[in-house]
Amino acid sequence: MVNNSKGLKTNTNSKFWGNMIDKEKEELRKTVILLEEEVCALRSPPYLPATILDTKNGSMRVVTDSGEIYEIPTPKESSKEVYETRVPASLGDGMPQVNFEGGQGKKQKKAQKSNAKRSEPVEEKYKCGRRVILNPMTKAIVGYSEFSSTGGEVVGVEEILEGKIRVLSKGEPRIVLNSVEGVKVGDEVMLDPRGAIAVYRFEKKKTRYALEEIPTAPWDKIGGLEAAIGKIKAEIEDPFAHKEIFEKYGRKPAKGILLYGPPGCGKTLIAKSIAYNLAKAVGKDGGANGHFIKVNGPEILDKWVGNSEANIRRIYQAARETASGNGSPVVVFIDEAEAVLKTRGSGISTDVYDSIVPQFLAEMDGLNGEANVITILASNREDIIDPAILRDGRVDRRINIPRPNQEGTSEIFLIYLKGKPISKKGDPKAIADEMAAEIFKKDNIVYSLVSKDGVMGNFLYSHLISGAMIRGIVDRACGYAIHRELEKGASGITKEDLEKATREEFLEHTGFAQALVKEDWENVFGSIGRQYEQAYKQGYLILENILKGTSETINIELEPATETLKRKSG
Repeated sequence: MVNNSKGLKTNTNSKFWGNMIDKEKEELRKTVILLEEEVCALRSPPYLPATILDTKNGSMRVVTDSGEIYEIPTPKESSKEVYETRVPASLGDGMPQVNFEGGQGKKQKKAQKSNAKRSEPVEEKYKCGRRVILNPMTKAIVGYSEFSSTGGEVVGVEEILEGKIRVLSKGEPRIVLNSVEGVKVGDEVMLDPRGAIAVYRFEKKKTRYALEEIPTAPWDKIGGLEAAIGKIKAEIEDPFAHKEIFEKYGRKPAKGILLYGPPGCGKTLIAKSIAYNLAKAVGKDGGANGHFIKVNGPEILDKWVGNSEANIRRIYQAARETASGNGSPVVVFIDEAEAVLKTRGSGISTDVYDSIVPQFLAEMDGLNGEANVITILASNREDIIDPAILRDGRVDRRINIPRPNQEGTSEIFLIYLKGKPISKKGDPKAIADEMAAEIFKKDNIVYSLVSKDGVMGNFLYSHLISGAMIRGIVDRACGYAIHRELEKGASGITKEDLEKATREEFLEHTGFAQALVKEDWENVFGSIGRQYEQAYKQGYLILENILKGTSETINIELEPATETLKRKSG
């Protein structure tokens, strides 16, 4: 029994010391792993990414991403450091892996040396703009990077110099080095993180304003504007469709056209139709390829000084390049033109227009007869556009886009009702004619202009109707028909839906007296209409909203203002 106890005790001690040894081995193994990781970190320092600025006579200048500039010797083809420390692709994800097994480490070095010998020549590796890896201590090049710069400022090119370019950065001109081939004035390039050298060029064939496809907008999609469309065809389409006859008489297409009139009457739609039909006339009915450049006037404005003018230059540079490249006409359409081409000297807070307008004039004057670039301006405030822009030779034709008459209103109703489900009791053409007749009734009064002596005149539905409003009426009627079909199952738009939609549409619009433009005042009151408009704006006359039963303006000095207007009109 005693011997057995001694044996059991001996076995227990052996297990205890065995467990202790295993724990010590595990701790030692973890310590070895940590030491190996530290050795790996010491052998693999945090490499420094940089960009080559210039190379000359065996040396080069480099700039790090943090902004430091160093001048270092150019590595030779036999440089052991370049052979054995070429940076692997894993650098982008972290540090290069280090293998501590001697035999495999030698194989890796041989493979790296073999790869280096098969790689591109040194002069290609270390050309201007190339990304390289520096040793953080010696600043020597230890390899070249296969990664491009992570990012940088995008700037516009203003001038090409020898090995350098002048760019516009945040409204200020700068001179930077250039490593990109084929850069042209007007292109956009990306600078390195330090902003010292251009490293990438963006394709600028079409500019950011160009449409990828010509909008499908044939003339038959526009109703009530036959007179305006006829003038546009004669000035733009015919010179391209019958080029020989026009050349015989020395007649060229209009260089510029101003489309003006009340809002919502089709100015933008006409510009799209010009691009579409012009492309068909010259046989370019496929993709636009930059043939239609649409610019909203406020898009040109920029907070940095000089950038607004640069935007105008880029637009016309792209238009000229496209037109000269394939001989097809290019339409530059500037909507809300009064936002950027306002009369110089009319502002009270800034003189930005004093430089934007001359830049636009210079671009217009620089368009020769062979450029095939046509500028179309659209505005409902043509009275505040600088007069120098509207002279012949720049904007050759000024075409009024009026509100539709009764016949035109019926045509527009029919265009928007086409393809819509109509009630069995209705015919689209008959409904369109009836709705137009309803809108043009003389008793449909919206506003009354009132003086001390009584009502001076009335604004009717016909003085506010527009193509955009007709589209809104049809959309409302569709909503009523959908709601009725969901509830009762009755299908189709009825005349009653359109009449209800018309009342709702005009009731909403009459809350905004600014919907009336100067043409509306002249249509009601004749040549004195503008004076009445000014008197109303100054508070001397009352514009009574008949639909809502309210007055837009009340002023106690009504009597002397009315007498003054009477004397002027007399």
